Amino acid sequence: MSFLIDPPLLFIAGFAIGSFLDQSPRTVKVVLGLAVVLVFLSVSLLLYLDVLPCFFPFICTGLSGSEFMFHSNLTGIYKKDVPQFVVIFLFALYPLWIYAGHALAMRFSKYS
Repeated sequence: MSFLIDPPLLFIAGFAIGSFLDQSPRTVKVVLGLAVVLVFLSVSLLLYLDVLPCFFPFICTGLSGSEFMFHSNLTGIYKKDVPQFVVIFLFALYPLWIYAGHALAMRFSKYS
């Protein structure tokens, strides 16, 4: 999970929920969407706080969790460089990304 990878993955998850569960009750989709967002938020927060080291094979070559979250090896941005309110804002956008994917799937299903 990272601030560059999470938004597209959440968008894709929302799109998949909207596409594959289009006939399911709204409650099922909301609960599944919330579960996905909570998993992303919890793992990303633990990575950001350096509670978890970066654990993704072939991606983490000695990166700490926070270095992975910011892709410090590529961007040169480190945890100390980013104000906390920016990080909180990025985390707060996670539900929006999954909702945007779901909304696009619903838009496509209307035209099918």
